[in-house]
Amino acid sequence: MLHDPPVRSLQRARGRVEVALRRRDGATRLARLFQQGSAKAFLPRVEAPAPEVALVNTAGGVTGGDVFDYRLTVEDGAAMTATTQSAERVYRALGSLPARIGVEIAVGPGGRIDWLPRETILFDGGRLHRRLEADLAADARLTVLETLALGRAAMGETV
Repeated sequence: MLHDPPVRSLQRARGRVEVALRRRDGATRLARLFQQGSAKAFLPRVEAPAPEVALVNTAGGVTGGDVFDYRLTVEDGAAMTATTQSAERVYRALGSLPARIGVEIAVGPGGRIDWLPRETILFDGGRLHRRLEADLAADARLTVLETLALGRAAMGETV
């Protein structure tokens, strides 16, 4: 997990989510849900082979000094599709500290996680340190697709 001191005298957004799923009685079920600060997780009821987890940043975006940590776990034989509610916006940092977003993924034997967040938009002057760590069992499966958009040229930003 990423935990740096916040920028002094400025209110910073912090959030942490942990979601764990396990296989029980022939179905994948929620084993643990922890939410803190500006990070939330929703598990909408959708008819799909794997439950979907939608991560939400209620602060609306990140800027220098903000810290968000996400931990996604599936136990033996379970599956999950994880995404974000909307694009993650990285706004201009007012100091030298970057925004920090950490994602930890753990997949047990025979398990699967598809990590498919919506795009990250890095605006002019934005600073971001993003880290993704994965711990996979030998027969586990992980799909990762992260997209980065650089600024808004149509708004006159330097891309």
